[in-house]
Formats: sequence, structure tokens, C-alpha cells
Amino acid sequence: MVRGRLTLRKSRTSEPVGILKFCFHDNSVAMASIPTGSNARNGSPPAIGRVERKGRLRSHLSLRRDKPQLSCNLCRKRKVRCDRQSPCSTCSRRGFARSCVYSGDVQENILPQPTGTVIERIHQLESLVVSLARRDPTISASVDGTLISDPPNNPSHNIHPRRERFGSQSRPTPKSSAVSGINVEDDKNTSSVSLDGGYMKYDDTGKASYVGSSHWAAVIDSISELKENVERDEDARDLTIDLNLNASAYSSSPRLLYSCRLATKAEILSSIPPRRAADRLVSKYLTLDIASGIFHRDHFLFEYDKFWGNTAGAPIMWICLLFTIMCLGELHQHSQTPMGNTQIPIFDESPTSSVNIFRERIVQCLMLGRYTKGGPYVVESLLQYCMIEHFLRQDAQFEIWILLGMLIPISLRMGLHRDPKHFSEISPFAGEMRRRVWATIFQIDVGFSALAGLPRMIKPQQCDTEEPRNLLDSDFNEKTQELPKSRPESEVTPVLFLLAKNRIISVGGLISDLAHDIRPYPYTELMRFEKLLQNTRSSLPASLRWQPLSRSISDGAHTIMQRVYLDMFYHKMLIILYKRYLSASMTQPQYNHAREVCLDSAIETLEYQHLLHEETQLDGRLSSIGWTYSLILNDDFMLAASVLCFYIKQYNGDYKGIIGEETLQRIQSVLRKSHDIWLRSSSISNEALKAVRALRLILGIQQPSEDGEIDSRLFDGSEEFFAQFNNPASWPVYQDPTSPQIIYHPPTWSSFPLEESI
Repeated sequence: MVRGRLTLRKSRTSEPVGILKFCFHDNSVAMASIPTGSNARNGSPPAIGRVERKGRLRSHLSLRRDKPQLSCNLCRKRKVRCDRQSPCSTCSRRGFARSCVYSGDVQENILPQPTGTVIERIHQLESLVVSLARRDPTISASVDGTLISDPPNNPSHNIHPRRERFGSQSRPTPKSSAVSGINVEDDKNTSSVSLDGGYMKYDDTGKASYVGSSHWAAVIDSISELKENVERDEDARDLTIDLNLNASAYSSSPRLLYSCRLATKAEILSSIPPRRAADRLVSKYLTLDIASGIFHRDHFLFEYDKFWGNTAGAPIMWICLLFTIMCLGELHQHSQTPMGNTQIPIFDESPTSSVNIFRERIVQCLMLGRYTKGGPYVVESLLQYCMIEHFLRQDAQFEIWILLGMLIPISLRMGLHRDPKHFSEISPFAGEMRRRVWATIFQIDVGFSALAGLPRMIKPQQCDTEEPRNLLDSDFNEKTQELPKSRPESEVTPVLFLLAKNRIISVGGLISDLAHDIRPYPYTELMRFEKLLQNTRSSLPASLRWQPLSRSISDGAHTIMQRVYLDMFYHKMLIILYKRYLSASMTQPQYNHAREVCLDSAIETLEYQHLLHEETQLDGRLSSIGWTYSLILNDDFMLAASVLCFYIKQYNGDYKGIIGEETLQRIQSVLRKSHDIWLRSSSISNEALKAVRALRLILGIQQPSEDGEIDSRLFDGSEEFFAQFNNPASWPVYQDPTSPQIIYHPPTWSSFPLEESI
């Protein structure tokens, strides 16, 4: 569609010309006639500039209608949002509940107060769905891998007009794949399994939110897909949260995406703490894994000493980098503060807190240094700013992915995706550091994209940057003419984990691409990727392969946590790889391997959750660093929980013989433990609260007793109700970027309280 400007041209004569001239960017001109002169006097009113869809012009005065007043009178006068309750929450909070009145008949549109319990409304809705299914035999649910569908002319097709599943029924099958090396030709093993192109929520205003099939299937969302009463309660709750936003909640958003007061360099320098305090923060930062992927320690310490000799002469982007270091050091230091029995360090959200001051100065430095033009320290500063905003959140937020979308184009513009060997002007030292930084960016692209449920941004086929070498920082410096050979991987260096993670994430990125690919592919390709993933895992350095804690007594917390991360990533990729075939495996024996792999990986993942919850207590071996991995690992926990919930639904159906009573009891036991862990943080995390509610619905878990024992029961007679969930491809995985996601955040991994997204 061609865009253009609309201009009105007046005639220099006394008689109006009656022409609208549309000036388009390509200098073409479109003319539209308007009744003027005698035509207007013959009963045709003059047009005032409104263009109808059919090309005619008519007065906007004749079409204007008074909008119904939905807000109460006080909210309308103050121009604030009103939730249309009686009284509304805004008036109640301000003490004007008695003065909260509405004009006209708008009282009829006030949101109804919830009546009855959630379980009662669920049962009522279940009965309604079952009765509709019996009344209309064309409504069908699949157990062999196809999506639920209605005939196009069936009125029931529009029961949920705002939510759409994407299948392969009407899509042509191409012969090539967007994933390099994947054969997408027709295969008999793909005939009974539908292609899942993701999930979208689309409302009447045109607002759309999409996540891909590799995203975890949130249990609460899958249940609420048919339970509109529960969904209505959550919408009302989200509206209340939105109305209760205050300055501190707004300050929790990344200021680089919104607004930030500009500051001078002198003003920025005034916020740097005394050197002794800064030294402590820098020291804390240098113990984090991220430091080895960004800095050469000796080179940075040299620049750091030079800065204190002439603070005013330091480049503004180096000052920005220093603020990111001090902010991460402050977060790390805060996470180790004992907080009694709660074990949850409380993050000070006030604007005067050191973390918020550092965050503001980072953004001011980026703006003052014109970060979009690139240059020294820009990518490193942006990268660490993304990590700061990531660590500050209990629940994953879409805003972090948008920040990543600013970082990656700047990195590409600076050529980090091309290996320095192609450019003689780049020194060996600078080239090696560019490789480290690019490896870090590549890894967080896969990780943050998985949290957002969207495809990654970096295209591997357009990059040729080699992996960094396994070198100590003392092995090379800025005067090095030729880099030494990489040390053997039996020698543990600060870069070794970066290398190991880069290798397994590279394979995981290909699997993620496969999951987001809208084209079908044969089942044999999944087997090939599983083999590739297994080989990559086996080739990891021996020091980073998982081994029980009983055999890791002499190993440090960082090493143990790195092993956990790598092994959990392996299991997560296996689930993503085979999740689509879970339903088909119940009826088609050739897919039994997919079911077994998903089941084993899901149980292993949640057992890691239980282990980490125990070891991140104050007296645990991982209490000081677990928070740095928590948000990424939470995504794995929810994905695993969704798979196990799928098995419970299948057990309620016709597949008891396939699953088995012993397997079911093991699944229930694992999920109950996860429920108890999530319950402990449900008071501060919306995601944990939603996870608790979901598991209570799936398992029938009652309120926990004082001794921690849980009474549980499975829902009976729910075969018809859960039939549509038998296909993993139909699991709703929608996540609104304006509301919190359902990713559990254990209390001992988290350093800060819940910050609502807006």
C-alpha cells in the first residue's frame, strides 16, 4: 500500500475548484472530486475532507456519533483509566467511592463481579462443552495428531474468534527448509502429525500476540482456553494491576525503551561512588560468568586505574560500561545478603537506590554517546544493560527481547558476525575479544528468544565468526602479534564454559529453528538432530559434564551450576524436538521413542528443579549464584511441567495401558514437589501463583497441611473435556507481552520482589 500526504488545494478564483490532491511518495497524483459551487447549492453538502472506503467523500460531521461514556464521571474528568466497577478501584483508592457515578445506562456495562467458586464454574462450563459436542457430531477432537477443527460453515467455529491455531491443512508444502541441511520433503512419518505454526491471540482492536511452538505450553492457559470464566477473572485482575501502577512500577521498565532525563557528563560522573566502594562492586562483578565473555581482565584493570587518574577525560561509553559493571556487582552483592527465614533479598525500588541510579546513568550515557552509531564499548555496555534488566525481573518480560533487538543490529553493523581474520586492520587481541563478545550475544539471542517464544534474530548462515580460543587472559594482550594456540580443554579457564555453552546452544538454535519452521519435515530428521545433540553433549569438556553432587564435593559452586545449566539445556532441546509427536505416540507405535524421550527429559528437568531449590537455600552450595540462572531455567521447568500434565490428561482417557500406573504415580510425585516449591514464592510472583493454580486444577491438589503433606485426587469423567488437549500441537502457549508470563521463580534464586509488567 502506498502511503501519501493529503493536501487541500484552494483555487485562486472565487469559485472553489472542488479537488482534493493526494501527493504520494512516488510523485504520482490521485484526484478526487468534491461537489462544489452549484452542485453544493443543489442540495449536496460540501465535503469536509473524509474519504470513504468506496472512494466517495462525505462530511465527517454527518458521521460523527457521540461515544458512550464508559468511565465514571470522576475518572473521565481526571482522564485516567476506569475499570468500570461500582465503585471503580481508582475512586475507591482515592477515597471517593461514594462519588463514583456513571452517566446514562453505562451501569449495565460494568464488569460483573465473579460469582461462585472457580471449580463450580469449571464444572458448569465442562457440562456445557460436553452437551454441545453431543448435540453437534461435527465437532471433533483428535487423538492421532490432527488439530481440532470445525467445518467452515459451522457456527461453533466462531466460539473463540479472537484466538487462532495455525495448522498445515491449507498451507502448501514446500520442498526446502529455512533450517540449513533439513530435508522437508514429504515423508510417511509426517502424514498423521499436524504442523504447529504457533499460537496467536487477536482481539477486536487488532492487537495481536504470537508465540512459536517451541515455547512452553502454560498449564493454566491450556485450561483457561475453554474456561472463559477463569479467563475473565484474570483479565479483570490484570486490569486492576494496570490501574494500580505507580511510579516505582514504571521505573522498573527499561528506561532505554521509554524515556530518561538527559544529563551532562559532569552530572553523570557525580554519581560514581568513591573508589573503595567501586572496587568492591567491580570485584563482585569479576566473579560472574558473564565477565569472561566480555572483558580481558588485565586490560580492563589497566583502563580502570587510568580512569581514576583522570575521570573527566574518560570516554562517555567507557563510563557507561563502568556503570553496568557496578550495577551487576551491586545485584550480585545484594543477592548474598541474608534475609532470615524468608531468604528473599528485597530490592529497593526507590529512585534513590544505587541500582536505580546506576540504571539511569547507563541510559543517560548511552544517549549522550549516541549508541546507535556504534563504537568502542557500545556493544559491551548494551549487552550488560540487557542482562541487568533481565536479572531485575522475577518473571520474564517481552521488553528484554526488544532490548535484544536493539543490541543485535548494532552488533551486525559493527561486523561482529564476521570473523576478524578477514580484516587485517583488526589486531589479534581485538579480534579475539570480538569473538568472545559475539559468542555471548549469540547465546543470549537463543536464550531470550526462547523466553519470548519467538524465533531467534541471528541467522547462522550469515555468520562465520569462529569460536574463541581456550586461553587465559595472561596468554595474550593488546601487544600480541599472533594468538597462541588454544589450550587443551582439560585445562579449566574462565572461557571454557563460554565455549561449551556455545557449542550446545548452536545445536539448540538449529532445533529451535526447526520448531519455528512453518514447513513440515520428516520424523527421521528429528532422529538426526537428536544424535547431533547427543554427540555435542558427549564432546563437552569432562569438567563440565554433569555428575552427582556426591561426586562433586571438591568442586566450586560456579562449576556445579554450569553443569546443571548445560544438562538442563540438553533435556529442554529434546522436549522441544519431540513434543509435537507426543499425541501421535499414543496410537502409533513408531513414535514411542518420542514419548519416552519427552517423558524422561521432563522428569529429569523437574528433578533438577528440586535439587536446585534445596541447594540454593542459605546453607546450600549454590546459594550465592543460583539467581544468575534462575529466569532462563524457569522456562525449562514450565516446559517440563506441561509435558507431564499432558500425560496425566492422557491417563484420564483411553491410554492407561500405555502410560501405566507406576509411571503416573511418579509423574504425580514430581509435580507435587514442584507445586510445593512454586507455592513458597506465589505470594511475590504472579507466575508462581498461576503455576500453583494450574497444578491444583490438573492434580486436584487441596490446600497444603501444616506438615507439608498434600492430599491429591484426579478429576474423574473428564475424557470429553480434556479431549482437545490430547494433541500437544494444540496446547495454547499464548503470552501477552503486556502481562506477566507464567515462569516460576524460586524464592532463593530470586534477588528481588515481583515487578509487574505494563
